[in-house]
Amino acid sequence: MTNDNNTRSKANAVFFSVLMVLSMVAAGFAVAPAAATPTGVSGVSADDVTIDPSSTVDQDVTYEVTFDNSSPTENATVDAPSEVTSILDDASTSINANGGASSLTVDETTISSGTITVDISGADTASGSYTANFTTTITHDTSGLGASDAASNLQYTINATGNTGSSDTVSFDLLAPDERTAGADEVFYGNTVYQGEEGLTFYNDDGTTVSPGALQKTAGDASGTSLTVPIPEDAPTGTYAENADATDSSNYRVVVQQPRISTAEVQYNGNDIDQIATANADELTANATWNFPEAENVEITVEDASGTDITNTVVGDAILNADDGVDSADLDLSGEDAGEYTVIFEGEGDLDHDSVVQEYTIETTNQDSLSIDTSSDSAVQGDNVDYTVSGGLDAETHVVAIAEDDLRDGANITNVVRTLRNVGDTQRVGLWANGDDFNGEEITASNVQSKFLGNLEDDSYRSSNVEYAFAVVEIDGTTAVGSVETQYVDDSTIDVELYGDSSPANLSTMEPSEDDVSIDVEEGDVSLDSPSGTYVVGQEVDVNGSAASAEDVGIYVQDNNNWEPVNVDGDQFISVDSDDTFEETDVVLSDADKDGADADDFPGSTTLSFAGRYDIGVIDQSDAQSVANNDGTISSSDFSSASSNRYSITVTEGDLGGSFSTVNGQIAEEDGTIDVEGTAEGQDSVVVAFVDNRGQTIARTVSVDGDGTFEREDISIGNLNQGTVSGHIFSLGRDGVVGDGTLPSNDDASSADDLQTYIADNIGSGSGDQIRSRILSNTVDADGSDDLAVSETFRLNDATLSVSNVYAEGAEASGVNPVATGETVVIEGSTNRQADDNSITLDMLTQEDNSVASTSTDDWGNNGQWSATIDTSDLETGTYIIEADDGDSTDRVEVEIVEERDTSDGDDGSDDGEDGSSDGEDGSSDGEDGSSD
Repeated sequence: MTNDNNTRSKANAVFFSVLMVLSMVAAGFAVAPAAATPTGVSGVSADDVTIDPSSTVDQDVTYEVTFDNSSPTENATVDAPSEVTSILDDASTSINANGGASSLTVDETTISSGTITVDISGADTASGSYTANFTTTITHDTSGLGASDAASNLQYTINATGNTGSSDTVSFDLLAPDERTAGADEVFYGNTVYQGEEGLTFYNDDGTTVSPGALQKTAGDASGTSLTVPIPEDAPTGTYAENADATDSSNYRVVVQQPRISTAEVQYNGNDIDQIATANADELTANATWNFPEAENVEITVEDASGTDITNTVVGDAILNADDGVDSADLDLSGEDAGEYTVIFEGEGDLDHDSVVQEYTIETTNQDSLSIDTSSDSAVQGDNVDYTVSGGLDAETHVVAIAEDDLRDGANITNVVRTLRNVGDTQRVGLWANGDDFNGEEITASNVQSKFLGNLEDDSYRSSNVEYAFAVVEIDGTTAVGSVETQYVDDSTIDVELYGDSSPANLSTMEPSEDDVSIDVEEGDVSLDSPSGTYVVGQEVDVNGSAASAEDVGIYVQDNNNWEPVNVDGDQFISVDSDDTFEETDVVLSDADKDGADADDFPGSTTLSFAGRYDIGVIDQSDAQSVANNDGTISSSDFSSASSNRYSITVTEGDLGGSFSTVNGQIAEEDGTIDVEGTAEGQDSVVVAFVDNRGQTIARTVSVDGDGTFEREDISIGNLNQGTVSGHIFSLGRDGVVGDGTLPSNDDASSADDLQTYIADNIGSGSGDQIRSRILSNTVDADGSDDLAVSETFRLNDATLSVSNVYAEGAEASGVNPVATGETVVIEGSTNRQADDNSITLDMLTQEDNSVASTSTDDWGNNGQWSATIDTSDLETGTYIIEADDGDSTDRVEVEIVEERDTSDGDDGSDDGEDGSSDGEDGSSDGEDGSSD
């Protein structure tokens, strides 16, 4: 933009002046002579101007000018309001259409004393009269204006005077702002206001005001509530509008929100911190994020420990101002005494109530060197002890180390590599190897197997090749946090060293350390909860307990002066879970070669296969491996000094018990199955066998559950002959072999399955007694056998069913007795059928075999006695047939249904004073139960 009051003259050029004055007082100007003269002007449009109280606004004014090459020189003037000429800041003009004047050019647009002048050349390059279209873009500086400055129907008057003379006008409005400005109290359509704001004025676009009371909440629990100013700090949030029930959003409205400062912190190098050395506290920033930037800025106040306001000393600009509500201020505490400082963040104006204000505390220290401290100065092996490195600069790395001689003996090096945990601000962990076979390199979890192949549990090899365990930590702000896994360090006082170096190196190049801290480590407890008390040889048990300091534990049994390892599902050790507990289920402690193990490796299991009283113990694997003898045993003194515990346990040989489910000592051939159940502690399985009188056999293997019980239903015996049958249950005893370990016909004799095969397929022929004798002589009666057997006999018969007794309910009697109509008839009988698989149906039949009532039962015990009832209320007197039917067998009896049953025999005691009616309330003189008759 140029401001020039001089008139320009240009030879052979068109000079055209357009005067625009924003004033109610007319002003004029003359343009230089030109070869082509404007003979007419027409205003096209002028954009409205919306006030921006904090910036400038551009406005486009479009108009057309008609030129006549034959006309003499003329002048053009523009009349406009002059009161607002002060907001004119800059202007430029563009040609939208040249009307055929190919050289028509705008040379310059200038502002002077409220006049906008447009210099044009080349207007004479078209023949005859023509019209050109121009747009002048005016920049208005509206900063500082507000809604009260709004005006309507302002006009630009564009004049062109010549032979004919011409002028025209274009109108525009100066509109109120549409957005709020921080620190101003003007609110416009659709703006957001905040709880706690005061002194607000609500404006329409035309600058007229809206009463707060006319705005009502449009929805929610407080629907219809009017807005008040000041806005209460607990005002319901949401939309408030004029005519709140209107269905469209064209009515004036604002939104009430809760003001919040969501981020309020002090940062160093982009990270929030709560402590820093005073020497490093010169480059801090106070950072805030808030949700009300259009209403207010955020003000920062800094107070020292005494509460004194030191803001002006330590903060360059205490006002945070950002359109997006995210800003920061430089904070320099390096010139202040070491101590605690509070940074307060709050709204600069009204928004400084308690729910908005945020405080952040930072401590400066005199410490300007590295230091290390731990969360505890003592621990039990297995505890995690956190440490904090202080005094460093953000993003720097340092080495934390524990010397090799403080690492736990006997610990597998794949575990020791994790002595310093990879947590918190730790970048990596491992071991620094420098010795016989290494020349300074990092050993980590990813390469320890290959680097220490064959020497993972060799303490001597470790001590001659490892200098220390390390962690590389990165300072976050001013501190770095890490942790020590004390499970892999000695139960003694250990030192944790802090080095200034950024990466591990040979100790000779890193020493001395910047700082160190000691931890007193005590031996961790291990305990065995199960098994306890009594153990049965061959029994499956759960092995469980706790171990605060161990990665793995071993189970041992003491025999004489040594502790011997026990086989735990083919392994010597049990892994300890993250909650410091361990468990293996279904373990046979007395089985030395279980799961393919070499029995010589587990003499403790062999010991537990003999009855007696023993000490059983649990020991940390690391300690066990460091003190074990070549044969895997541990001396009593070494076991006691290790992280271990011992208990007493009594070992017994298992017993055998069992029974067969028969009905009254019988099995109906129609059922053809039998159930068996019992106990066989210490056994995986038992053999159930049956032999009939003709020597026919059936044998089945039945598994034993972990609690020592077994059960098998519906064993088929349908191939046996009717008559007496013997049932047998065999267990192999402590030694786990059949009889003396051999069976005829070279059959294997090492399992229950071998015995089952022998009885079922290879027993040979003979009578029932001969076969039984042959089985017993090769099992329980064999030389040196510890096999056990349970036997019983039953009969395999045809199905039987009978009706024994019929009587009226309440009048129990044997045989078939009359029943009065309306009474309930009780029917009793017997069967040899299995209740689980059968039911008995009872029908009350007429003499013509028509059923008039029926019932059924499937409930009877092993004695085969059953009962059922039928209601006779709907039966007429007469003779009926009761038929019992189990599907294979039937039985019938005739019963009389009578008008009245004869009770003269005193069956119910009614005539001799059962109720005491003849001699007193309790009938005590003649027999309470009617015994005197």
